[in-house]
Amino acid sequence: MRIHRLEMQAFGPFADRQVIDFDELGAHGLFLLNGPTGAGKTSVLDAICFALYGTVPGARQQGRRLRSDHAAQDTAPEVVCEFSSGVRRFEVVRSPQWERPAKRAGGKSTVTEQAKTLLSEFVDGAWVQKSSRNDEASAEITELLGMNREQFTRVVMLPQGDFAAFLRADAASREQLLQQLFGTSRFEDIERRLKAELVEATDRFDKAQEQSEHVLRRARDEIRRYRGELAEGSGADDDGVEAEGGETELEQFQAELDSRSAAARKELAELMTARESAEKHLQEFEHRRARGIALQQLIRDEAEHARSEAEIEPQRAALATHAAASLLAGSVRAAEAAARRAENRRTEAAGALQALAEHVLAPGYGVSAAAGTTLPDGVEARVGADLAAVRAALEDEERNVALLARAGAEQDAAEAHRAQAVDADASLDSLRAEETELAAEAAALGRLAEGEPRAETALAAAEELVATISGYAAANERAAATATAAADARQEYQDLRQQWQDLLQARLDQAAAELAQELADGAPCPVCGGLEHPRPAALPDGEAPVTREAEQAAKARAGKAEAAYEEARRLAGTAAEETAALRARGGAGDAAAAQEQLDAARAELEKARGAVRSLAEADRRLTAIAAELATAEAARSEALIAAAQADSRAAAAREQAAELSARIREARQGFPSISERVQSLTLFAELAAAAREAAGAAAAAEDESGRVSAELDAALAGTAFASAAEVEAALLDAAIADAYALAVSNWEEQGRRLLLRRESQAAAGPDDAAGEPLAVPDEEDVAEAAEAAAAARKEQEEAALLVRLLEGSAGRLAEYSTELEASLKRTAPLRARRDLLQSVADTARGGGENQYKMTLSTYVLAARLEQVAAAATERLAAMTGGRYALVHSDSKSGNRKAGLGLHVTDEWTGQHRDTSTLSGGESFMASLALALGLADVVQQEAGGVNIETLFVDEGFGSLDEQSLEQVMDALEGLRDGGRVVGLVSHVAEMKQRIPAQLQILKGRNGSSVRYSAGEALIH
Repeated sequence: MRIHRLEMQAFGPFADRQVIDFDELGAHGLFLLNGPTGAGKTSVLDAICFALYGTVPGARQQGRRLRSDHAAQDTAPEVVCEFSSGVRRFEVVRSPQWERPAKRAGGKSTVTEQAKTLLSEFVDGAWVQKSSRNDEASAEITELLGMNREQFTRVVMLPQGDFAAFLRADAASREQLLQQLFGTSRFEDIERRLKAELVEATDRFDKAQEQSEHVLRRARDEIRRYRGELAEGSGADDDGVEAEGGETELEQFQAELDSRSAAARKELAELMTARESAEKHLQEFEHRRARGIALQQLIRDEAEHARSEAEIEPQRAALATHAAASLLAGSVRAAEAAARRAENRRTEAAGALQALAEHVLAPGYGVSAAAGTTLPDGVEARVGADLAAVRAALEDEERNVALLARAGAEQDAAEAHRAQAVDADASLDSLRAEETELAAEAAALGRLAEGEPRAETALAAAEELVATISGYAAANERAAATATAAADARQEYQDLRQQWQDLLQARLDQAAAELAQELADGAPCPVCGGLEHPRPAALPDGEAPVTREAEQAAKARAGKAEAAYEEARRLAGTAAEETAALRARGGAGDAAAAQEQLDAARAELEKARGAVRSLAEADRRLTAIAAELATAEAARSEALIAAAQADSRAAAAREQAAELSARIREARQGFPSISERVQSLTLFAELAAAAREAAGAAAAAEDESGRVSAELDAALAGTAFASAAEVEAALLDAAIADAYALAVSNWEEQGRRLLLRRESQAAAGPDDAAGEPLAVPDEEDVAEAAEAAAAARKEQEEAALLVRLLEGSAGRLAEYSTELEASLKRTAPLRARRDLLQSVADTARGGGENQYKMTLSTYVLAARLEQVAAAATERLAAMTGGRYALVHSDSKSGNRKAGLGLHVTDEWTGQHRDTSTLSGGESFMASLALALGLADVVQQEAGGVNIETLFVDEGFGSLDEQSLEQVMDALEGLRDGGRVVGLVSHVAEMKQRIPAQLQILKGRNGSSVRYSAGEALIH
């Protein structure tokens, strides 16, 4: 992946469009990106990342704040990046979301412009658009480069600060950084999944185990219930039976239940036989007594039925006459109804003809009420023909009304268009006057706006002078203070040095006395070796001994004072140099005069900028006035044309209406309008049709009445009834007929039931051996038989209950045994799965048999760290002349987890050192080597993507000359294969070593870029 060109507009500190040609910069393979703090070096890298991925690295990801505050309010922020991946070349154009001034509100409010993206590919000599969606373009670029945004910023833009912190970090902090560099979320997901599956497996095993124990508890409850309720006096107690013996216990008790159930079933069969015999004896007694009682009641009921026959016979005769009359009742009612309908139809036909004769048009068609129910011939045909002719004329009347209305509307429209033309004339006069006045004002503003560059130059010079004078005053105070401090430090150093020298001289003078204090009789003298010491030296009277410790302490104080004096002298020299430099730039000038000059320059610049803004507003208004003039002129012409056209259409409509009026008057025939004549004819036609239909219905009703009367006379012939009146007299009321029928039916039904009872008594009565009916048992005999049957039945029920209890217990225990066996079979594999998951999850979490106490994600990160350390060692060895190597360690420290240790091996001493012991320059080289090693590893992980453009961040200032030379040699090696390397640095020596430079210049109106190739500068 190589970056060819970058363009920025209204982005970060860059207000105007800046173009960076990386192909030109990378011609030397190595270029320097420099500039003052805050100029925008980081913004160049942010623009590249934003163009490719739509966001910027780190904490600067708030895309809405990417727009430059230096740019004009209506300038859209935009980044253009041209890059290649392999043989394919692409261009991506992106704009972040921003707020632009609203055009209709005069800039007083804003409108949100959404983020935009355009991705194009250079194909066959032309740019072809591939995507205009933000997310789609980012996804396609990620696929092209083989890296997401985080990997890109770690591989292409090497962040030195992260890796310097990485060297000094402990294992926990180092793990967090590695998790950011290498995505290990999927391995953490595996750990969480293992834990979740373990919890699930444990839960399933516990539930299965609980189910087995529940089945066993239910079985034991059944055994206790049986032994407590049925096995009287057994005294058995199974509370001490363990779960392991549950199946054996069930089998033993099942055999016991089987034996007891067989005996109970045998006893139940014997009791059933005894119960059946007792119940049969009871039934026989009950049957004989019930038959005797029923015979006595039958005799009484037969006598009562015979006495009621005299009451029923008259009702039976009335019902017979009513039945014969009912057969003729339909014909009588039909004849009466037909006569009533004929009379009604004659009345309706006369009324319809009367309504028709009363209509205003009736005389004209020869209609009169004296005709009875008959219409004149051909009336309806003549009315229909006249109605059709009038309806045809109705269309002319409606058209005439529409034409008159259209003529009035067109006349109103013409007047409205003429009024619009007058308004347009007035607007044109007003706009022309405003245009003349505004053009003169714009000319004056243009002359004022031309002075803006001069005012900006004067303001910059005035601001620099004020800052220099202010800085000189502060520097002068610092110089005086540091000079005084240096003098005080010098005096303190001289005093302490004199004190040390005095103590040293005194100690030398007291050397003999000090040696004499250590002499002993018979011990040799350390100076002469003599065994006798006749005159040992002694300290002068009143003089205290000076110890070596006191003399060395005084020497140390003098050394510290000397170092403090040297530092104070260096600071005083630096302050004096700064003061002299500011004085040479005018720092000793008058501050008040400089401030007045600055205020005047600001006022002049504000005046010029106000003229620029006013001029822009005037230009926009002039442009708008021109458009409004054109619009008003067009509106005036259109209004006059429209008025003329409307007058023409109104005249044409009035001419057509005059032609139709004559035909309409002829068709009215005295009516106010044709529509009213149509309504009158329509009503007359409807009344004629109604009269015709009523006459036809009256004739049909007369025919029907004669036919029904003839049918009634035929039906009465040969019956007991001479007329319709006799038939109606013989008919009974419905309620009375129903009561008679019910009484007769009940009497006859009672007779049939008595006959059946008599037959049943004769057939069912048992006889004794002599053929005589058996005696009827009394109540005491029946009661004794019932008590015997009840006792037998109770004994059988008790025996049956015992059998059901035994069989139920046996069935439930069989079910419990089956359930327990099945539950144990289900529990075994669940236990094995739980134990396996427990072992695997403990190992993945760093517990169990995991000796290094590493989690799975830490193990993966340790492998990545080992790869990075190996790749970084190749770079670090080149930078340090083969002295240092970075080594990954997976050893444990106390109880802490292992896997992310990192130390440095010193080949000169053969010792391992902690990375925190490296010096500043060594730490920079090690962190740079780590960054480059990480880039190699991530590049391989991304599928071997070829990174042809690389940026290395700040940090070169901590290197000495030899180390800088070695680092530069290593960076030179990165150019192999056509790679372009950009270095970000403030170090002056780097500016001298690298001729190709991209300089970022900072100004009040925003930053700008320029190229430097040796002595030549390219803006």
